[in-house]
Amino acid sequence: MMEANTSRMINLNGSNYHVWKGKMEDLLYVKDYYLPVFTTDKPESKTDAEWNILHRQVCGYIRQWVDDNVLNHISGETHARSLWNKLEQLYARKTGNNKLFLIKQMMSLKYHDGTPVTDHLNSFQGIINQLQGMGIKFEDEIQGLWLLGTLPDSWETFRTSLSNSAPDGIITMELAKGSVLNEEMRRKSQGSSSHSDVLVTESRGRSQSRGPGNKGKHRSKSKGKFDDFECYHCGRKGHTIRFCRQLKKEKKKSDYNNQKNHKKDEGGNGNAEVNTATDEFLICSDLDMVNITHDDSSWVVDSGATCHVTSQRDFYSSYTPGNFGNVRMGNNGLSKIAGIGDICLKFDTGIELVLHNVKHVPDMRLNLISAGLLDDDGYSNNFGNGIWKLTRGSLIVARGKRCSKLYMTHPKIFKDRVNAVVNTDMTDLWHKRLGHMSEKGMSLLLKRNVLPGVHDIHLKKCSHCLAGKQNRVSFKSHPPSRKESILDLVHSDVCGPMKTRTLGGCSYFVTFIDDHSRKVWVYTLKSKDQVFEVFKQFHASVERQTGKKLKCIRTDNGGEYIGPFDAYCRDHGIRHQKSPPKTPQLNGLAERMNRTLMERVRCLLSHAGLPNSFWGEALNTAVHVINLTPCVPLSFDVPDRVWSGKDVSYRHLRVFGCKAFVHIPKDERSKLDVKSKPCVFLGYGQDEFGYRLYDPVHKKLIRSRDVVFVEDQTLKDAEKKDTVPQHNDDVTDLDPVPPQHVESPLDNDVQNDEQHDTDAPEQPEVDEEFHSEIPVPDVPPFVPLRRSTRDRHPSTRFSANEYVLLTDGGEPECYAEAMEDEHKREWVEAMQDEMNSLHEKNTFELVKLPKGKRALKNKWVYKVKTEEHTSQPRYKARLVVKGFSQRKGIDFDEIFSPVVKMGSIRVVLGLAASLDLEVEQMDVKTAFLHGDLDKEIYMEQPEGFQVKGKEGYVCRLQKSLYGLKQAPRQWYKKFESVMGEQNYRKTTSDHCVFFQRFGDDDFIILLLYVDDMLIVGKNAERITQLN
Repeated sequence: MMEANTSRMINLNGSNYHVWKGKMEDLLYVKDYYLPVFTTDKPESKTDAEWNILHRQVCGYIRQWVDDNVLNHISGETHARSLWNKLEQLYARKTGNNKLFLIKQMMSLKYHDGTPVTDHLNSFQGIINQLQGMGIKFEDEIQGLWLLGTLPDSWETFRTSLSNSAPDGIITMELAKGSVLNEEMRRKSQGSSSHSDVLVTESRGRSQSRGPGNKGKHRSKSKGKFDDFECYHCGRKGHTIRFCRQLKKEKKKSDYNNQKNHKKDEGGNGNAEVNTATDEFLICSDLDMVNITHDDSSWVVDSGATCHVTSQRDFYSSYTPGNFGNVRMGNNGLSKIAGIGDICLKFDTGIELVLHNVKHVPDMRLNLISAGLLDDDGYSNNFGNGIWKLTRGSLIVARGKRCSKLYMTHPKIFKDRVNAVVNTDMTDLWHKRLGHMSEKGMSLLLKRNVLPGVHDIHLKKCSHCLAGKQNRVSFKSHPPSRKESILDLVHSDVCGPMKTRTLGGCSYFVTFIDDHSRKVWVYTLKSKDQVFEVFKQFHASVERQTGKKLKCIRTDNGGEYIGPFDAYCRDHGIRHQKSPPKTPQLNGLAERMNRTLMERVRCLLSHAGLPNSFWGEALNTAVHVINLTPCVPLSFDVPDRVWSGKDVSYRHLRVFGCKAFVHIPKDERSKLDVKSKPCVFLGYGQDEFGYRLYDPVHKKLIRSRDVVFVEDQTLKDAEKKDTVPQHNDDVTDLDPVPPQHVESPLDNDVQNDEQHDTDAPEQPEVDEEFHSEIPVPDVPPFVPLRRSTRDRHPSTRFSANEYVLLTDGGEPECYAEAMEDEHKREWVEAMQDEMNSLHEKNTFELVKLPKGKRALKNKWVYKVKTEEHTSQPRYKARLVVKGFSQRKGIDFDEIFSPVVKMGSIRVVLGLAASLDLEVEQMDVKTAFLHGDLDKEIYMEQPEGFQVKGKEGYVCRLQKSLYGLKQAPRQWYKKFESVMGEQNYRKTTSDHCVFFQRFGDDDFIILLLYVDDMLIVGKNAERITQLN
C-alpha cells in the first residue's frame, strides 16, 4: 500500500464541502478504506465482525478530518456509508436555494486587480465544481466566456485579443485559464502590474521613471509624444502637468513655507489637544507608486480612500488638534493624524460643499476627497471620458478632470466660514424638515447620527411653533403604558368638522394608533359616515402587512362607531371598547394625537404660507414625520422601526411648502422648452423616494422623484401669478359672478379622494424681445369705417323643441330604464342571450356567500349597434362587474396584459405585401369570458335574473367577466396557453406575436390586440383551420 500524505488534507468546516470531499475520496482510496463508504455489499473475504470493525475504523478516520461544529451531526454514526450520506445531505443538498446561492455567487464573482490570478481561478473553478455536483453543468465554451467576463476593464485589450485569436472563435475553459495565467506573467515581467495605478501618498527616493522635464540635456528635435498636449497648470503645450517646471518651482517654495509654519505650530499652538483611540484609516487601496506634480489647492477624488485627508492646516474653517490615530498608506506605512475639522470648498459650479471630519496629516503629499464618504452623504460620483462629476439628484455640485490616472479638482477654499453659523443653519433646516419637531426629539436623533451636518441641537424661538403649539400648563398624568404586541389594541377618534374643506372636499379626519408601536394612520373624510368603510380598509391593510390579527379597538362611543361598525367587529372577533359618554379622557391617546396633529398642521401651514385648504396635505406630512419621531413610551424608539422591525431613514425629508423644480419628461416638451418647472412641495408619496408637488401654473398635483428642492424659499416668495387659489367655504354668494377660472381640488393620497382637475386656459406667451426686432411698417392714415345701411334681421334657427325631433331615444343607462324603454322586448332578448352565453361557458355557479367574504355588484350595459350591411340595428346587452370595488391582494393581484406593438403590425403588413401573403382579421366573441380565475370572487345575481327560491345566493365566478380588473390578463393567459398547445411560439420582442413554421415557405403569423386578431400566412386553408 502506498504511503498517504495527509499534510495537504483540510478539515471540513461546512463551507468547503466539495473541496474536502474530493480530497477525502482520494485519501480513502489510498488508505484502502473505500469499500465501506462506496459499496453496499460485504466482501466474501470478510466476516461480519471484521466488516463492522472496518466500518467503525472508517467512521473514526473520517471524523478526524471535520471541525467540531460538523462533528456534532455525525458523532453517533457507526456505519461508514450512512455517515457519508449524512454529510452529503447536510452540505450538498440539491435544493433550489443552494443552487440559487451558487448561481448568485458565480454572477457576483469579479477579479480585483492586484490579487493573485490563481486565487481567482480557484474560486471560479470551485463554484463550477459545486454546481456540477448539484446537476447544473455548463458547456466548456460558456465556462471560458464566463471566466473572461469576470475580469475588470483593465483587461479589455486582453479579452479582445483572445476573442479574435481563438481557434474557430471558440474559447474553451482550458484556453481561457492558460491565457489568463500567461497574461499575468507577461505583465509582471514587463514591470506593469495587472492591478490599476491608484494614488499612493507615501514616496521615498527618486522616481524610477523620469520625464523629459527632468533631463537637462534633452536636445531631440523630433516630434515628441507630448507635443500636442497642453499643461493644465501653465497652459503651455509640449508637456503635461506631471512634467511642468513652473509647478515644480512653486511646489519647492510651498514646501519650504510649510516646514516653517509646521515648526511654528508645534512650538506655540495654544489649542487644547484631544486624545482619541489610535484608529488606522486606509487612505489608498493599492500598492503602486504614482508621482504627480500638483499645487496645494488640488484635490484628488479617490475611490479607495476611507476618509477625507489634507496636509494644509490653513484650509480648515473649524479645527480640533489632537491624537486621532494614524492613516495607513498604500505601502503599509503609517502617518500620524494631527487633527480633524471641517473644510468648505466652493467649486466652479458656484456650489459650496462642506467636508466634515477631514483628517489633517502633515506628511501627505496630496489632498484627498473620499468618493465613498460622498456616496454616504447622498451624492453620486460619475467617472468617465476623463471627467468627474459630483451630482445630487439632477444638480451638478462639482466637476474635475483626469490627470494621468487620477481625477483631480481645483475648488476654492472658504477659510473664514464660521462653523457655528453653519451648524445653526443646518439645525434650523432639519427642524423644518422634521415638521417642527421638538428640541428633545431632535437631540435623540442626533445621538443616532441620522442628521447630517448637525453637531449640536440648540433651537431658537420659532414663531411658527408658538403659533401652532402654545398650550396651557399641563395637568399631571399617569405614566405611559402600552400593549405587548402589535395590533393588540388600536385607538381611534374622529376630528372635525373643519371650517375650511381640503382641496378634495373633506371636512373630517379619523386617526388609528397602534398601542404597541405608536404608529399612526390618518384618513380624511367628507362625512362621518365614511368611518366604517375606512376602518374596513385599515383592518385589511394592517393585517395583511403584519400577518397578525387585530384584537381590540378603543373609541369614544361616537355615533359613527356604533351599528354596522359594532356588527363588523363582532363578525371578525374584534373587541370594541367604548368609553362612557362625556369622558374623552378614557380615549386620551387618540385625543392627544389629534391635538398633536393639528398643532403640526398649523406649524406647517404657517411656515409655508399656504392657505388653509391645504390642511389635508399638511396632515399627511405631519403623520409621516410623527411616525419617524422618537416616542417616550417606546423608550425613545421610532414608531416606524418598531412596527416594521427595519431601520428608518431621514434622508428623504424636505421642508413642507418649499419651492421645488420638477424635471419635465422628454415626451412632454419640445427641444427648445425648459427642462424643469417650479412647483410647491406638499409631502411624500406611497414610498419615501417619491414626492407630491403642486403645480401652481397648471393647478394640478404632480408625483415625481426627479426633483431639486430650494428649501429656503416658500410659496410666499413666488410671483403673484403663481399664487395658489384660495378656498372660502364660509361665505356663500347668493348671486355669484361667473368665475374667471375653475379651481382644481387635489386628491388626497391617504383617503383617495376623487380628483377634479380643470386646467385654466393658458394665455399665449409673447417674446417681447423677439417682437421688438421686427420692423414695424408705416401706419396708414386713419380711415373711418363705413357703417352698413342694410336692414338687419335675427337669423332663423331651429328651436330646442324642433331639435328634439331629430334625436333618437338614446340607450338605457340601467336596468330600470331598459324596462321602461320603447324597445323593452329587444333589450330583454339581448340580456337573455348574454345569460345563455354565460351559462354555456360555465361562467359562475350559485352558492351561499361564505362568512367573511363580500359579493361584488354588477350592472347591465346596453348598446345599439348598426351593421354596415343592414339597416336594422342590433341590440346588445353585456353584464359587467363593478370592478372598482375590488381590493388588491384579496380579489386580484396582477392586472397587466400586453397588446401587440404598432411596429409589429407595420412589419407584418409590410411582409404580407412584399410576399403576397393571405391576410385575415377576426375578433373573439365574449373573449374575456374564456379566462380562468385564480382568485375566489363572488358576485351578486344579475338584476332581473334572480333565481326563484335562491334570492339570497350569490354567483361564485369560475371564469372572468367584463369589468374585473384581472379580466384582460386572464384572457391573455388563456389565449397564450391555447396557442402553446397548438405549437405556436411567441416572439421575445413582442409577446403578442405568435408564429408557427410548417415548411420552408409555409408559415402563419398571428397578431393579438385584446380580442382582435390579424392572421397572416401563405396557405389560406391553414388560416381557415386556425379560425
